[in-house]
Amino acid sequence: MTDNPYVWCFDHGRIHNFSDGAWCTAWWVQLAGTTETEALADKANRFGDAQFYDQLPVTVQVELADAQDRQEPQQ
Repeated sequence: MTDNPYVWCFDHGRIHNFSDGAWCTAWWVQLAGTTETEALADKANRFGDAQFYDQLPVTVQVELADAQDRQEPQQ
């Protein structure tokens, strides 16, 4: 986890704050920004209005799935 605690969860369809550590085991991606407002702006810039994974374009779904496959298991 980076110094930025904000992630977008595509299973729950909402932002999560992991300032006390990652607690969600669903499908999420790290967002840029050190405030919730900045993180939500990054989410909108990268993923538009998509709230859930299946609302993303297929090309973005594949990119996220490939990136997830390359990540180390979360501790």
